[in-house]
Amino acid sequence: MVGFVFRRSQPGVRAEPRGRRVAASVRARGFRLIATTFISLLLVSLAASWAAIGVVNSLRAYGVGEGRYSKGQKIAVIDLNRYIYSGDPRDYAAFLTALAVPQGDRAARVALQSRPVDIQAARAGFLQGNNHPDDVESLISLFRRFDWWGPFAKAIADWTEGDRLVSLLADEGDRIRRMMAAGALTPQSRAAEFATIEWLDDQLTDRENTFSTHMGEGARTATALVVGGVGGTTVLLWAIGMAFAGRLFRQQLTLDRQLSASEQRFRDYAEVASDWYWEIDDERRITYVSERFFAATGADPASVLGRDAAEFVLEHSSGTENEEQLRDLSLQLPMRGLRLRYLRAAGDVRYLSLSAKPYRDEVGGFLGYRGVGSDVTSAVEDAMVLREAKERADLANRAKSEFLANMSHELRTPLNAIIGFSDVIQQQMLGPDASGRYESYVGDINNSGRHLLSIINDILDLSKIEAGREELSISDIGLDEIVASTETLFAGRFEQADLKLTIEMPTPTPTLSVDARKMKQCLANLLSNALKFTPVGGVVRVAAKLELDGGVTIAVHDTGIGIAAKHIPTALAPFGQVESPFRRVHNGTGLGLPITRALIELHGGNLALESELGMGTIVTLTIPPSRIVAHAGREEVRLCDGVPNSG
Repeated sequence: MVGFVFRRSQPGVRAEPRGRRVAASVRARGFRLIATTFISLLLVSLAASWAAIGVVNSLRAYGVGEGRYSKGQKIAVIDLNRYIYSGDPRDYAAFLTALAVPQGDRAARVALQSRPVDIQAARAGFLQGNNHPDDVESLISLFRRFDWWGPFAKAIADWTEGDRLVSLLADEGDRIRRMMAAGALTPQSRAAEFATIEWLDDQLTDRENTFSTHMGEGARTATALVVGGVGGTTVLLWAIGMAFAGRLFRQQLTLDRQLSASEQRFRDYAEVASDWYWEIDDERRITYVSERFFAATGADPASVLGRDAAEFVLEHSSGTENEEQLRDLSLQLPMRGLRLRYLRAAGDVRYLSLSAKPYRDEVGGFLGYRGVGSDVTSAVEDAMVLREAKERADLANRAKSEFLANMSHELRTPLNAIIGFSDVIQQQMLGPDASGRYESYVGDINNSGRHLLSIINDILDLSKIEAGREELSISDIGLDEIVASTETLFAGRFEQADLKLTIEMPTPTPTLSVDARKMKQCLANLLSNALKFTPVGGVVRVAAKLELDGGVTIAVHDTGIGIAAKHIPTALAPFGQVESPFRRVHNGTGLGLPITRALIELHGGNLALESELGMGTIVTLTIPPSRIVAHAGREEVRLCDGVPNSG
């Protein structure tokens, strides 16, 4: 998405496309790249020119060195002729001194042509040959790198031949010295020596002229190569640079068109979108908000743009509502779900939701945030209506529970009287001669009253739990005592129903910190269900177990009719009864399991139901470790044949 920067000097919401700034930045980068390219090309040209100057300097050093060489051998010839005439040893010493110049250059060239090359010996030879120290490196470079070049190779051959002639001149001077010392230098021999020396001088002069010719050729060729190479390279590099610059300009024009199209596309989206777009800079000032925001809120752009974003958020929300979002904003992290309540001039409130992410430059520098906003007033108002409806429903439910709790007390009072009087009639008023019909009537009244009282008690328990008025009376009691008292209560009923009841207790037997009456009620509800839905000859097993986490589970297994898996949630719901022809013959309110689950959850535990149709049911109560006090240290397994058995 292309960002925009608001121009505050314009009235209303007039946004200058930030893409223009991006295009200008890209254009500037293009110019910088072009300038860098031309500077690089210029440096390459300068480097080539510097290399060419180095070649010319080497040739100049070579020419100067040859001049010294030629001068040295000519002076040597003059000194040797003077020595022949004078016989003065000083003239011979001058001859040797003059001869040292070409001999030093020869020693330097021999050192450079040796394998391996002896650079130090070459430098010493050139200095002995009276070459200027500044020329020595150029001479070494020329001999080492250009001995393959035709004109220079010929010049080297000329110089090498000159070395041979200088050696002959040195040998001739030494022979004349010996003859002079032996007194053998006669006028006739002196004339012969003059002739020999003149011949050597002529040969050296011819070699010097040939050398000059070859050096001229080399200099002209080198100059042509340097000028042509450097000039051609420069032209080629500038041509490449211009082509590259033209390509950059074309790319820039394409980018400008793409940016313009992208900006127009963004403006079109922003105008038709139901959401709006916004942007803040690196100092978290609001720099852009699209028109849709102002249409939704009726806000004045001057009251929004340029403001600190955090200040604006705090103005239109509570102090703690957007703490997480403001923290993300300060940490330059993505931000979602920021909520605002904007009071419009008309007096109504608009609820807004904002989300954004940071945007950065090419090197990761933080530039600000870009995000979207939505008007969520309808959703918030719908949620408020639903919340109010739920609160009213909860209030009505609590009122219903209060009513049921009060009515249960009102109903129990006359029922207790009916049950009590029916007991009195059975025990005192119906004697041995009473009609069996009246005894049956009174028995039905008594049984119906007790059943109705049980129903009312269940309703009272459930209503107290739903109303939040159920309280626990916590005391320490052994698990074996809870199970034993419940077993005693049901022993006769299991015997009458021809069912076998098995009790399994862990070792050691734990002591629980619970409401003993309610725990017995939970176990009684489970045994009552097992007794009700297990056919004759079936088995009901109560198995208590110590868990690894320190808690205790009490599982009631029966071999009854079972429940299909899809009906288990119904069985756990208050007043829920699974419909089946077999179940319709059994009395019950469907409150036993829900009450048991609620009571065990009050203790911090939970109830789990596993069942399969026709395969029996397993109901497990889990008591958390926090309710376990101690372990008593014995294990019992009792089979309900009416009498407990030791395990």
